[in-house]
Amino acid sequence: MTNGARMRGISIGVGSDAPQTFSVFASADNNETYLYGKSGGHCPEGFSDSACRTFRGGFYDPESSHSNGTTESRKSSDGVDALWLTDTFQLQTNFLLKDFGFGIPYADLNAEWISQAQLGLGRNSTLLNVLKNAGRITSRAYSLFWGLVGGPENQQMPGSLVLGGLDQAFIGNGKAENLTSSLNYKSNCSTGMLVSINDISLNWPNGTDTSIFMGSQSSAIQACIAPSFAGLMTIPFLYWRNFRTLAGGEYPEGTETRSVGINYFTMLFQPEGVYYGDLTFSFQNSISIRIPNTELVVPDRSIAPSDGQIVTNDTVRNLVLNPIQAGNVNDLPVIGRLFFSSAYLSVNHDTETFSLWQADTKAELGNIAGLDEKNQINDVFCAAESHGTSEVPGPRATSTPTPTSTPRSSAAPLSGGRIAGIVVGIVIGLLIVATLIFLVLRRNRRGVQVREDGKEDTPPVPPYHSRPNLLTVPSELPENQPQEKKWSELQGECDAAELDGTSSSR
Repeated sequence: MTNGARMRGISIGVGSDAPQTFSVFASADNNETYLYGKSGGHCPEGFSDSACRTFRGGFYDPESSHSNGTTESRKSSDGVDALWLTDTFQLQTNFLLKDFGFGIPYADLNAEWISQAQLGLGRNSTLLNVLKNAGRITSRAYSLFWGLVGGPENQQMPGSLVLGGLDQAFIGNGKAENLTSSLNYKSNCSTGMLVSINDISLNWPNGTDTSIFMGSQSSAIQACIAPSFAGLMTIPFLYWRNFRTLAGGEYPEGTETRSVGINYFTMLFQPEGVYYGDLTFSFQNSISIRIPNTELVVPDRSIAPSDGQIVTNDTVRNLVLNPIQAGNVNDLPVIGRLFFSSAYLSVNHDTETFSLWQADTKAELGNIAGLDEKNQINDVFCAAESHGTSEVPGPRATSTPTPTSTPRSSAAPLSGGRIAGIVVGIVIGLLIVATLIFLVLRRNRRGVQVREDGKEDTPPVPPYHSRPNLLTVPSELPENQPQEKKWSELQGECDAAELDGTSSSR
């Protein structure tokens, strides 16, 4: 960002001349995209302008862009009061969304839980609708991997956001086990991604496993997947108590302490004796996702209030679970963004389904494939060198599609045989925001923490929580029973190539 800070997120540019850079989160529940403005950053008390810029992933300044405009209110889309504008969005240097509408919110959206700007990928996403109507993707689908964030820098890796498809390398080239369920908007989970967890196990280095369910197989946890939410998971206190009993570890100075940094309100421990094993989540009648210790216990990083730089507190270790406190005992647990350092998520709004896999983080990435309106992988997408600039008009220009941008089924040829999907890499390295954006061509085969200002930091109720909802024995998930989905095997080979290097949000 312009203050020199680097925040993990999806890097986008806004404006046609000298694009303003932003680090944004992928919002699974918002339909619109939201950027914060300098005059309305709505940041924590005591933050400088530079710290607020880091906290929000950048500020939008209308006066610094010659391509912006105004548009009608879209409050009805997400219920957000905002200043509604249009501008050119750059997903990479030669792929533009012209006159794309977005909001500058008049109030904070999600506080520290989801602090940065948000790219709307909800059930009626303007972005996905625009791209599909323009013939750039074959379905309103997206897939996400957050990247490896813990451990030494040389063991970290970039994440990936694929619009209109997925990267098969993460999922064993389509052969790995998966959970596929219907999006359930009748629940209290605003993303629609409601899951049932029937076991959480500690995996010790000696090969033994211990369940924090303490042998009770009749209990299960319903949870809401929210890939922009802070931390790994908000966990019911009963199960957290069991975890503490088994895992051990000491709080700093003997007092329960929570982070007020990037992994907001997750737990802090003394470095000596902190849990050193892995953690496995088992989903009912389906798959298990194993979280390695390097992604479970990480450095405690925060934004310096004075200059907005990222600082690390080396006196503690951050265990990225957030025990639900007594006042929120009936809240629906949330599976947050750090879960997707180990899991791969794919959502298809055309079929109203989502899928989870254990992410293969050692595979050679870039095996991009498209998803059609039936959530089938029918084609191979090869990253290829692009010549010239590709532009996509904003939503105002797509109400009457031109013959070259007519939406089509997967069986029909792409518009001019050109762009069929977009891959947006989330991060590179330690707290670095970079964009690995590919234009891809289709082939017909493949306790209470005290802040520095002296005030007690009591968390707000997260936006996905509601009362009452947690059940000892969960009710049947309506039309949401997990099932293993068989993904078609692709023929042929395709080598992905990066376009134009990477760009950092600085």
